[in-house]
Amino acid sequence: MNFFLLGFVLKDRWGARGTNILVEGVAASYSEDIRREFRHVLGENRQRTAAAIQDLRTARRELAATAGKSPFDEAEVKRAMAKVRTSTDALQALLQDFLLEALRRARHSA
Repeated sequence: MNFFLLGFVLKDRWGARGTNILVEGVAASYSEDIRREFRHVLGENRQRTAAAIQDLRTARRELAATAGKSPFDEAEVKRAMAKVRTSTDALQALLQDFLLEALRRARHSA
């Protein structure tokens, strides 16, 4: 998932527009059948996805707060950056799991 796309999604409300952005970001190079299944899987897992997005939002806010503290504590900023990476990786892995499920479903129904 593209970092800039993810940032846009995080600023957007979680809704149809956000879902479409996620689908296009993750499944854009797949057929319409796969994208449709991916949308279904996302809908079924809306709470899990929203929780992962919220975790990333929280980590990003904490990073911004930590980076703005005085005196500057590089080690603390690095820990906050690591939390952002962990949250980003968790969201990406979740979306890839959903894509895999969509691929399974599309192949099974074909």
